[in-house]
Amino acid sequence: VDAMHNGGQMAAVAARTASSTVKAFYVIKELAKLSLQVRHEQLQGAAAQLALEALAHVEECSHRCIQLLVRALGAHDTKPELAADAAWMLHKLTQRCDVTRQWGREADGLEAVRFAIARHSEHYSLVQWAVGTVQNLSGLRGLASLLGVGARLPDSVVASILWSVYDLLKLERDSNESVELLRLLVQLLTEGSHDIEVQSACCSAIGAVIIEDARLGALLVELGGVPILLNTLRQSRTLGSATDTLTCACINTLASLAKASSSHAEVIRQHGGVQVLAQLDAQGRGGCEDEAAMWALGYLGGIGTVLQAMSHAPASQAVVRGGLDVIAELACQLNAPYEVSTLPEVLQALLNLWCQISSPSQTTGHRCRKKCIGAICSTVTGLVPHADPGQCPELDRAVLGLLEVQTQEIAGDADVEIAELTLECLGRLMLIRPSWQRHLQQFGAEEVFSQRIRTGRTHRRMLKYAFWASAALSGLPFVCKQLQQHLRSADTIIAGFCTIIDILDDDLEGDWVLRQAERCDENAVPGVLRLISEAMEGYLGDALLQSRGCHCVGLLAAHAPLGAAPRETIAAVFAAVRRHDRCSYVARDACYAFHALLEPVGGGLGPAGINRATEDGTRWATERREAVAALLREGGAEAICRQCLTEFADIANVELLEEAAVVLCALAGVPAVLVVLAEAGPGPARTVGIKALAEFSRQQPLKLRGCVEAVANAVMAMAAESMEDAMLQQNAALVLGFCETCRISEGVQQI
Repeated sequence: VDAMHNGGQMAAVAARTASSTVKAFYVIKELAKLSLQVRHEQLQGAAAQLALEALAHVEECSHRCIQLLVRALGAHDTKPELAADAAWMLHKLTQRCDVTRQWGREADGLEAVRFAIARHSEHYSLVQWAVGTVQNLSGLRGLASLLGVGARLPDSVVASILWSVYDLLKLERDSNESVELLRLLVQLLTEGSHDIEVQSACCSAIGAVIIEDARLGALLVELGGVPILLNTLRQSRTLGSATDTLTCACINTLASLAKASSSHAEVIRQHGGVQVLAQLDAQGRGGCEDEAAMWALGYLGGIGTVLQAMSHAPASQAVVRGGLDVIAELACQLNAPYEVSTLPEVLQALLNLWCQISSPSQTTGHRCRKKCIGAICSTVTGLVPHADPGQCPELDRAVLGLLEVQTQEIAGDADVEIAELTLECLGRLMLIRPSWQRHLQQFGAEEVFSQRIRTGRTHRRMLKYAFWASAALSGLPFVCKQLQQHLRSADTIIAGFCTIIDILDDDLEGDWVLRQAERCDENAVPGVLRLISEAMEGYLGDALLQSRGCHCVGLLAAHAPLGAAPRETIAAVFAAVRRHDRCSYVARDACYAFHALLEPVGGGLGPAGINRATEDGTRWATERREAVAALLREGGAEAICRQCLTEFADIANVELLEEAAVVLCALAGVPAVLVVLAEAGPGPARTVGIKALAEFSRQQPLKLRGCVEAVANAVMAMAAESMEDAMLQQNAALVLGFCETCRISEGVQQI
């Protein structure tokens, strides 16, 4: 420590030599790198040895620096300024480096930091850096150990520790540590200081511990946390606006408890939680705590209680906003008959509020308008499964009101968001209960959606919502009609392509799938394919548009009569993949289109009603497939697939590799694919390629005839090179099984 007090001169010397020292580090680094490139063994060994010695010396000095800082923090005669600087340096050095953290723990850094906090607790900066250092060295466990001696520390220090705990809990949680930490936090809140900052930090940390964890919520209830939080909440409201953070922390923790478990909600109700929260909103000051209280009230008392609280404080925008938020969250989830029966009343109240805040004389902000529409949409979604048109007057008015919103002009971002919410709601109600399709069509929904598409071309996401809702209403024919009218708008084309994918792709999962939407007859598919290729031709430089277009071609070709895809459609796919030959997602969708063109699932009948299950039908199908294959070969599909297997051979392109391998099998034969895979070496291309080969062999076993031995030998050789690759071994076994089946079949035929 004495040496540190005389460190000014050393610092000056260090500053003068800094430039040469930096250059010396560069020399060491370059020496280590160059020693690996020389051929002379003696020179290589000597240079590497010198570099290692230099690095070892640097490591030793770095280790001593950490020890020096730890000693400075733990010394009895260290002044606060020196300890603060040492804590800052130690915090920075242990922030991102595992080695320095290990050295700090080995040097008893935790004990030194605890000592420094206790000795210099009045020094704010020192405490902040010291707490951060404990967090770096030992995480939650170390911070909890500081709280164990919280009674001997000033409130400001305890608050700093608790806020660090809160920040760390937001990033990561250890379930084993969380149990003991929760016990400690409840104990601190029960027996600790009445300082507002300490209580705020403690309640916030408790909320961060139990969030999304019903088990820890149950422990909090068991420890008596509910009455403690409610008492803290009551007291906080008597102390003015200075306690807003504490109030919000208590309310959010209670809301988390109620949301996680109905039994937890019942405990809160038994302790008077609903009355406390309702009283807070009635006396609200318009801050975030009022919004949080409405959220908690919804989970504790239901939507009816929320409406009642909103009616008692109609002038408080915070109460209204919070009520709308929780209605939007809960209304669409209600299933019990007694809960659903309350929704018409809720919907009527929301419609009245919408009329009020939409009035030109009102100064209500866009935020409240958006929240009101969100609550209306959620309530409509909750009611629709239980009512057809004409059965619930409030629902009928709400649906027509949402349709009317689409006729309003877009003046700003809030209007765009409102339009998106209403479009999604209208689309979903038609998917949930198809009887609403006819109802909306009677009120001109098609023209309303068409107008929204025409006027919304500058808003990409809203365009997609408009197309999606249109497809839910009138299916693929309506989407194609809109595409035909907007071939000069790239964003509109992309939105249309995405909607076609939502309608046709049976492999998609999620809330946006449109499987129930009307499709088109297979005889109409060639016309739709021509429309897709025409749209693609106009924007060849747009990679996303070309990718979506190729995907649409693949989906449509799979449902078209065999060989019915127009030549211009195939040309459009080739143009896309050639223009964007370095773009993996364009290549993926182009190969998918090639695959679908070769293996369509539609077209049960051939020309003049020939059944494809008969010998004549099989011959006809083979001829048509070969004609398509000839077109793909002529266009260079083989070279494209080989390039994909070579240039996109990484795990991120599994779908692309599989499609390319299957298409290459169909066009060039199985042996050609095996050559490419053998040259690729062990890795994703080979693993995925063998999988594709297994699938191709299962679907077209006749393609193995005449090359069974060559295929089996090549696959066994590749499997032997990658014994650790479980997926490759599994698929290799499948291919070998198909080969054996083919051998047996050939033997039977010879007999």
